[in-house]
Amino acid sequence: MTQWEAGVVVAEVLRRIPAADESALPIAELGADEALIALLGVFGVLTVTERDGVRLVKATHPAATWFLRSLAEYADSGKALADWTRNRAGELTESGADILAGPQLLYLMERQRARFGFGARPLREVRVAQVLIKARLRGEGECYLVLYDGAARQYQLPGGKARPTDSTPREVAIRELEEELPGFAFDTRTDQLVEFCVAHVVQPSRTMGVLTAYEMTFFQLRSSRDRLAAWPDASWVQAATLLAEDAKVGGTGLDMGGLRKAVATLPGGLDALPLSLNTTQRRTLRHIARARPWEFYGMAVGVLGLVCSIVFFLLDQAR
Repeated sequence: MTQWEAGVVVAEVLRRIPAADESALPIAELGADEALIALLGVFGVLTVTERDGVRLVKATHPAATWFLRSLAEYADSGKALADWTRNRAGELTESGADILAGPQLLYLMERQRARFGFGARPLREVRVAQVLIKARLRGEGECYLVLYDGAARQYQLPGGKARPTDSTPREVAIRELEEELPGFAFDTRTDQLVEFCVAHVVQPSRTMGVLTAYEMTFFQLRSSRDRLAAWPDASWVQAATLLAEDAKVGGTGLDMGGLRKAVATLPGGLDALPLSLNTTQRRTLRHIARARPWEFYGMAVGVLGLVCSIVFFLLDQAR
């Protein structure tokens, strides 16, 4: 039997399942087996009862009926329901159209599974190293560097997951710093990585969608450099923002669940950590615009208005 022929058979079974307002039928009479019924049961679309030792099924709700009929159309046509090449997951966009991206659909399924209770078993294990960079910013006080992760569509600390060739979390941290900070090359004469915690976090991956057990090793960078460059989409945030449950940077979320667990075990919290850089850092104009958009653009409009006033005054005097 070809894949298309098998799809046609499955489609016929799905169409035979009685609607929610019809009488239930025996599984054998539908031409289905227990494996298919168990799989459909995962979606919560079937009501299964037993009479005289015979198991009967029908749809649970009118909407469930149409779900089964829609699945039948997909099976009949040989078309895939989800696109598994779109490797992103997380909160749905306003349109909600991305729910049929495979990892996004998986993310929603796994997030729901995690909410069922503490016994939800992670299906994937990942080792991660992240680096805390603490500096004093002019006019802002002590702040922490966060970078935008385009794949996960959120901000996080510099760092990343281990590769098979990495022997230690320190190797991961150094490689990620060199990849993520422009022009940075780790130098033992000026740079030091100090490990301060290992935290274990279980949550759905924002790239793969699957419930993942993360072993997160946290380091702090301590350096004698005068300045540390960052890409334009990076941001400096204060501790209150860094550790807040629902904090956002320019409307984009922060992934700091692991850091919050780490800080909870750190005597004195983040305040106890020294500065990573001894010199006061300055924000670029782009960083200022992202951190304080209304203030920045208000100031820009004010300056533009002042310039226009001076130009018009000079033109008027020249007449």
